Amino acid sequence: MVGRKRKLTAKLADKILDLVADGLTIRQIFEREDINYTWTSFRKELVTDNDLMNRYQKSKELAIDLELSNLKDKRLELEKKIENGDIDGKAGQNLVNLYKIIVASSQWNASKLASKKYGKQAEVLTLKGSQNEPINISWASK
Repeated sequence: MVGRKRKLTAKLADKILDLVADGLTIRQIFEREDINYTWTSFRKELVTDNDLMNRYQKSKELAIDLELSNLKDKRLELEKKIENGDIDGKAGQNLVNLYKIIVASSQWNASKLASKKYGKQAEVLTLKGSQNEPINISWASK
């Protein structure tokens, strides 16, 4: 039945979302042999199904948390190797520089995917009054 549109079952959607939460990229997911669905079709489902979109967003947030946790594990492992002398100074510095690039990339990804939690917006305090209007605070200098 070539060319016949496949239906997104609940089981398949769950599997795709689990893979998203595990940190796989869209390309990795839809190139898998066990995922008999396309990104184009899944994207259309996301656009039309708010529940699926919410679940997808939560899966992306879980993937971010997993990536940040993995980075911390790698950092601790690298620190231990450097402290134990398992890595010479030059190789250690190269690994530290590589790690900085990886961390910066992960921070950027996290800020784009979950800006309220990891982006600049997370650093801003906004106060609102009873009518949901911003509260202005000012003071006079002497």
